[in-house]
Amino acid sequence: MPKKIDKAAKKLEIIKHAMRVFAQKGYAKTKMADVALAAKIGKGTIYEYFKSKDEIFNFVFTHFMDSMETIVAKAIFKLTDPVEKIKTIFTSWAAHITSHENDIMEIMLDFWAEAVRKKDDKEIAMIQLDKIYDDFRRIIQSILEEGIRTGSFKKIDAYYTASLILGAMDGMMIQWILNKELFDIKKATEHSIQVFLTGICVD
Repeated sequence: MPKKIDKAAKKLEIIKHAMRVFAQKGYAKTKMADVALAAKIGKGTIYEYFKSKDEIFNFVFTHFMDSMETIVAKAIFKLTDPVEKIKTIFTSWAAHITSHENDIMEIMLDFWAEAVRKKDDKEIAMIQLDKIYDDFRRIIQSILEEGIRTGSFKKIDAYYTASLILGAMDGMMIQWILNKELFDIKKATEHSIQVFLTGICVD
């Protein structure tokens, strides 16, 4: 009797190997055959689980970003103070990115670079980076607007301040990925919180 294959488990195993290949060869240079070889399955078999390398990456990337948004949303759900919400967004974000293996962070950096180079490519566009950023921006923007209404924050442009916060997070993440020994993400996060709140909080 043939052994029953757990397709969900096999899919996760393929993803694990794919991440390593992406990290070693780079997203652009990776082929489905490379992933199949790493996962020790046939070139044809891999297509039973994923149609393309873009679909593999879409699965990984979307899961990572969705989990980040969920973690941030849960962290601020019970908070009522806009100041504490902004602090918590920074700290929960930092905790999330540092809890993952190096491979996925480096792959994300590689993919972002590829997405910028090929922004009109339909395969790259399957991951809606603009929507992902817009979702996060809206969360932060709503907190800033709440703080302005309650008198906690100055009358700032909430949209662009939210964009600036996202930019700071991306910038810190890139520096941390490039040199984790030199760049202390925890200290950088704490300092960013202090700088942003000093700038936007009412004295």
